[in-house]
Amino acid sequence: MAMRKSSRSIGFFVVLWVALAGLAPAWALDHQSGSDPYKAIRALPIPLEMPSKTVLGQAFKFPAGVPLIKAFNITIEPGKKTALHKHAIPLLAYIVSGELEVDYGSRGKRSFSPGEAYIEAIEWCHVGYAIGDASVEVLGFYLGQQDPDQIKPEPCAAED
Repeated sequence: MAMRKSSRSIGFFVVLWVALAGLAPAWALDHQSGSDPYKAIRALPIPLEMPSKTVLGQAFKFPAGVPLIKAFNITIEPGKKTALHKHAIPLLAYIVSGELEVDYGSRGKRSFSPGEAYIEAIEWCHVGYAIGDASVEVLGFYLGQQDPDQIKPEPCAAED
C-alpha cells in the first residue's frame, strides 16, 4: 500500500511540474555522471493529445490576473457519474487508474485510459463516468486566477 501511494505521489508531482512548465516539449533526464545528484531521477513526458487546445479542439488562453492553480484527486466509483457540468477555465486531466468516458452530447463521447492526459472542454456541458468494474482516478489541475468561483465546475441545465 505504501509503495502505491508513493508512486502516485511521484506521478502527481511529475504531472504538476509539466503543468507548471507550460506543457513543455517532451524530454527525459537520464544522467550517467556519478557526481550528479539527479543520477537516479528520470522525468518522462506525459502524452498530451493537443497541448494548446481542449479535447474538443477549442483554443484557450489562461485567465488574466494573479494565477491560482488548484489540484484535485478525483475518484468516480463504478456505476457513478458526474453531474452535467462545464468549466470556465482550463483543466488539465491526468488519468491515474481506471477507464474514464466523457459524454460531450452533440460532440460525441471520448474514452481515456491510465497514463493519458488532456485539456478538458471549456464552457461545454459534459458528464464523466467510470467504465467497467473499477473506480476511475483522475488528477485534475485547474489553471485559473485568484477567484475561487472560477475553479468550481458550473452546473448545466439538461437542455444546454
